[in-house]
Amino acid sequence: MQRSLLKFVIALILALLLSWAYLFIPQSFQSIDSRLRDFLFVIRGELPKNNNVVIVDIDEKALDKFGQWPWQRNIFANLLYKLTEAKAGIIGLDVVFAEPDGTSPHIFAKRFPELKDKLENYDEYLATSFSKTPVVGGYTFLFENAKEDRTPNIPATFIEKGLSQNVSILRPKGIALNIDILQNSLYSSGFFNNIPDLGGMIRHVPLIMKYKDVIYPSLALEMIRIYQSENIVEINGDDIAIDNIKIGDLKIPTDKEGRIVLNPRGPQRHFKYISIADIFNGTFNPKDIEGKFVLIGTSAMGLMDLRATSFDNSMPGVEVHATVIDNILTGDILQKSVEARVYDLIIIWLIIFIMVMLFSLVSSLLIIPLALIISYILFKIFFISLFTYGMVLNLLFPLLSFIFAMFVSIIVDYIISSKREQDAKRMLGKKVSPAVMDYLLENSKDDLIKSKEVEATIFFSDIRSFTTISEKIGSPDRLITMLNRYMTPMVDNIIHHKGTIDKFIGDAIMAYWNAPLEIKNHTDMALNSAIEQIEMLASINSEITPEYDVNINIGIGIHTGLVTAGDMGAKGRSDYTIIGDNVNLASRLEGLTKQYGANILISKASYDRLTQEYKIRPIDLVEVKGKSKAVEIYEIICNNKDISINEIDEYSEAIKYYREGRVDDALIIFDKLQNSNPSLLYEVYQKRCSYFIDNSDIEFNPILKMTTK
Repeated sequence: MQRSLLKFVIALILALLLSWAYLFIPQSFQSIDSRLRDFLFVIRGELPKNNNVVIVDIDEKALDKFGQWPWQRNIFANLLYKLTEAKAGIIGLDVVFAEPDGTSPHIFAKRFPELKDKLENYDEYLATSFSKTPVVGGYTFLFENAKEDRTPNIPATFIEKGLSQNVSILRPKGIALNIDILQNSLYSSGFFNNIPDLGGMIRHVPLIMKYKDVIYPSLALEMIRIYQSENIVEINGDDIAIDNIKIGDLKIPTDKEGRIVLNPRGPQRHFKYISIADIFNGTFNPKDIEGKFVLIGTSAMGLMDLRATSFDNSMPGVEVHATVIDNILTGDILQKSVEARVYDLIIIWLIIFIMVMLFSLVSSLLIIPLALIISYILFKIFFISLFTYGMVLNLLFPLLSFIFAMFVSIIVDYIISSKREQDAKRMLGKKVSPAVMDYLLENSKDDLIKSKEVEATIFFSDIRSFTTISEKIGSPDRLITMLNRYMTPMVDNIIHHKGTIDKFIGDAIMAYWNAPLEIKNHTDMALNSAIEQIEMLASINSEITPEYDVNINIGIGIHTGLVTAGDMGAKGRSDYTIIGDNVNLASRLEGLTKQYGANILISKASYDRLTQEYKIRPIDLVEVKGKSKAVEIYEIICNNKDISINEIDEYSEAIKYYREGRVDDALIIFDKLQNSNPSLLYEVYQKRCSYFIDNSDIEFNPILKMTTK
């Protein structure tokens, strides 16, 4: 009884706290809520395509045909005539002509007055086309002070019903209109502003704005109004918020600011796109235009009219307008009403009390299955409410309610056992790496962390010219972010191949295989991981290079030998690691990759333990610093190097001659290889052969003695 009362009190406190947080929610939390809703859109997927709206596109193909933007106005005029001939229902311009056409022939009349009546005025030509075609012009509102005193003429009456001065409607400070001759020739026009949320996503699109105390419609809304043949638009709401916009019998639910909640249909190009070049070439189907809502806009990357939506981070802005029109025409409109806040609070309280009290009645074994069932039910409720009933509910706080309620229930019921488990993990975490810790917790084999001598395959990788990369990037934050984007897939790959990450040394990674747990064919596992990491660089660089203007290349050294493995460090702060000369040798091999222009070098010890087939060639006999015995090293040839079997055979013959002291014969082959396939490796051996040829009195020695680490 006392436990149930305690849970009731905890549930009450939790419900009150979350309700308070919800009512005074910062905008940053609204952004998180919107991202959760984006996830529902992705799960829903792309909707079936319809033919209500078509986009006539200023695309790369059109730019190739008519040249760079902006174009001559007569091109647009002829485009409107061609669309009208194709029986377009209504045409919307996601373009504003704010300056006179500087390429118009009539401009030359200022210098040659006698030609005034003979030179065509492209602005007049376009204005004439405006008056003869079913076109709705576009303009944009500005949210900074502007000197423009003109306003567009909208042949409609906007009536505010039930609204007070407290209702929030977007109020721009300026406007960018078409030049007078064009604006005055338009039957009507609408603004085409798309205003992103704090996260940079287009989730709400304003249908109205109030400029100089007059309401003006968006391009999409004005096209709908003209399509409906209505001259009166009602803005309905109350003292707090706008509820809907009504055009005749058409009722459009909005949020409190008169914005439509965008219901994306899918990723970009969900709608029919027709290049302007195809319109002029006559290579389009007129039925794609006939009776349709036609929007003229651009998808060309260079014109920078790209927006981020739930489905796509680079959707052309014109497609956002197409989505708004499609939402309204199909009635598939999402609604974010004032009453939704009441529903949100009810859901928060229900989730908390049901979860807390229900979990107090079931055994610990049923908590996770029950939580999964409840989470699925909640998911279905929100999914259906959004896509079946068009009701936009808050997702973040119900999710927080679910998580907190489950967390509180578990804490109350299992505080003792949970504390013991956490204490055990905390103590073990001081002794071993996370991967080893998880294994020990599963198997309880205490002797695994005891110091012992084992054969291990040691791996070192390092980024080439990292100092130069650091200087180029400059910002420490950007450098760390870039480095993390490189490190993460590399570490995941090592772990995937059953390796253990030992440490990060700046931009270098140290890992090993076969300790503390035995790994079958551990040398192959290490080498396969190394090869995949080299092959992954192309994909990683395709993301990093455009953003940071750097290209990552790495060298990897692998050696197999006996090491001492165990728990090492200071009291209270230690880790499971490996030490020994063989660790140092693996590090030296990684450093040698720079000298030979190789991506991966392995020792003879590793080479002898390989069981799989690889493309390998011998590189050198090296006596590294601190060692008195030479080590034979090999290069693993990855797919990023185009080296034929014939080239490897010729190289192997040259190496054989070189190690036998036949430097004249070796040089002939190395010269041939360098001429046909230049590489740092061949250049190194050319110099060595030439040295011994030029200094025949010096005793030949094929072993390279390294004097530096």
